[in-house]
Amino acid sequence: FMPGCAIPALIGGMAQSYKKSSTHEIKPETNVLDGKSFAVLVSTDRSIEETAPGLTATFLSRITERLASPQNDAGTTGVVPPGMVLQYMYDHPGWRAKSMTDLAKDLGGVQRLVFVEVSEFRTMEPGNKYLYDGVAAGTVAVVDADSELSDFYSFEKTILVKYPDEQGHRPDEIPEAAVRTELMRRFVDRATWPFITHQEPYYPKY
Repeated sequence: FMPGCAIPALIGGMAQSYKKSSTHEIKPETNVLDGKSFAVLVSTDRSIEETAPGLTATFLSRITERLASPQNDAGTTGVVPPGMVLQYMYDHPGWRAKSMTDLAKDLGGVQRLVFVEVSEFRTMEPGNKYLYDGVAAGTVAVVDADSELSDFYSFEKTILVKYPDEQGHRPDEIPEAAVRTELMRRFVDRATWPFITHQEPYYPKY
């Protein structure tokens, strides 16, 4: 026999336990890409690219693929393949100085430009090569290239993710490549989630 007053507490505890291990659906924050063609451009500081080679290309391809995927509901209608964008950025090192309208024209006349800026990406505490303190930070922003307001962002969001979740982990416990991979995965999630319906934990770690 269980006293009546204990039942709500038990149910509350079960609900809390369920929430800790489950996810719920989150709708997109914005429909700015719906019915539009787009290209993703990723800007990474040279010092970051030196410590994490290939980061720009990885982010560009993963974010583009997710936003273009028919399985997601961003609603995009056309996309510039990541390889073409990378080639364009490589061939035009001064692309950041171009006007948004010119950039969109150069990339085939797309209607939306998705800018991802990576301002920080590290696996260790600064000055401490013995403890992990992984951080990936930046912004994701959208330009309506087919609008008269093409010099302004129609959507912008700051990104900050960390890993490992607990402090004090050392390289002999987790390979650095695993830390880098998880940071990248979390950053891509946060860069794309505003545009698509997705599942998030009730108590997100990032």
